[in-house]
Amino acid sequence: MDGEHITLGFERGRPARRMPIHRLVLLILLMGSMLIVLFAYWDVMMLTAGAVPMARDTNSIGSAELGNETLAEKLHREVRILCWVLTTPKYHKTRAIHVLRTWGKRCNKIYFMTSEPDDELPTVVLTKPDRYEVLWGKTKEAFTHIHEQMGDEADWFIKADDDTYVFLENLRYMLYPYSPNMPIYFGFNYKMVGTHQKNESYMSGGSGYVLSREALRIFAEGLNDTAKCRQEDNHAEDVEMGKCLFNLGVKAGDSRDEQLRNRFYPVVPYGALLSGNVGMDFWLYKYAYYNARACMDCLSEYPVAFHYVNKEQLYVYEYFNYQFQRSGRLQVEEQLPKKIREEDLVIPESDNPVT
Repeated sequence: MDGEHITLGFERGRPARRMPIHRLVLLILLMGSMLIVLFAYWDVMMLTAGAVPMARDTNSIGSAELGNETLAEKLHREVRILCWVLTTPKYHKTRAIHVLRTWGKRCNKIYFMTSEPDDELPTVVLTKPDRYEVLWGKTKEAFTHIHEQMGDEADWFIKADDDTYVFLENLRYMLYPYSPNMPIYFGFNYKMVGTHQKNESYMSGGSGYVLSREALRIFAEGLNDTAKCRQEDNHAEDVEMGKCLFNLGVKAGDSRDEQLRNRFYPVVPYGALLSGNVGMDFWLYKYAYYNARACMDCLSEYPVAFHYVNKEQLYVYEYFNYQFQRSGRLQVEEQLPKKIREEDLVIPESDNPVT
């Protein structure tokens, strides 16, 4: 038996050619495999195309030419922020590590100021003891170390507690108009209590405060001036920081948005959103440099920081701000704010009459 064949066709004047069946089967299998590969490739391309974001409208960010960058990526590159978090060894695993895993990962650099090293944290070990009474001493030591060892790592330097939550994207957006060569710092502004100079104020240590590179230099080089800065390590850290910076000529910036709504807030959000939650004798309303109110429209849409945020809430903030999506939400066209020259800087005086 010569084997089975199949006739493929013929040409005029020539006998028809026949192909063995086993070769035909191989040809069909080969063509089928090629079709399967082509269909698979098509599916992958379609799925990938669905996952790639649409081309961004660069007109929505003013004159900035982002190319393939998002606005957040551009600000991350242009507004470099070093975060340092004040903590203690007993809070390394219950607070600090959770800061590192949430908002801390969006800092350009982050360090935890403490008294003992930790393999899971980028720590800087301070010489001052872990006592609340010497927070001013620890703050002076931390900022001095950063100025001397890490001053070229960032343009802005924010101090936060280990129960603070910071939205780095909003902080960069707020700082973008200001030059880091301007002697200025920002936070939630409090009135000074007792005898003080006109317009003297200080920023809440709980919700954090951020110094420009020039403000950091002025502070580090001037804090040993006994006439301007407290040399003892005791007393309230944020109050002494405010006095020292004021005496050294560093401006206390207004961190509120264009509608005069707070970006930094020294308590959790509901304290600002629920009117009637506390009376006007509440300490926050009494000491706020700018008139503090409570209403559903009293917080900025672009908040920067909140205080008294426990570790569970850290992850809730993460979810609702970086994972949560709402169907049908309108996309907001964002524009970078205009740059501000130092000679054009205007800082409003206090408007809070509550005493």
